[in-house]
Amino acid sequence: MMNVPERLTSVTHPLISSIYLKKNYSGMHDSEDVLVIETNFSNSEAAEDFDSQLSELLFDLHDLQIQAEEKIGHFDRVDIRTC
Repeated sequence: MMNVPERLTSVTHPLISSIYLKKNYSGMHDSEDVLVIETNFSNSEAAEDFDSQLSELLFDLHDLQIQAEEKIGHFDRVDIRTC
């Protein structure tokens, strides 16, 4: 059976290119539900630009988590990935 991530099109933010829920199977533990946030900014940008964009996203993270939980239910952790 394939593990296909569940995309969340209803949760949006100007700094997010995509957001989805995936299962993470690590070791002998149970699987984790991981909310993955892919940004539309790069960590190779100027340091001050990257820092300000990441700070803005982190400031809004709590609201984004609430929106996601309303749509998909509980998840165990959040991963943020830059492009």
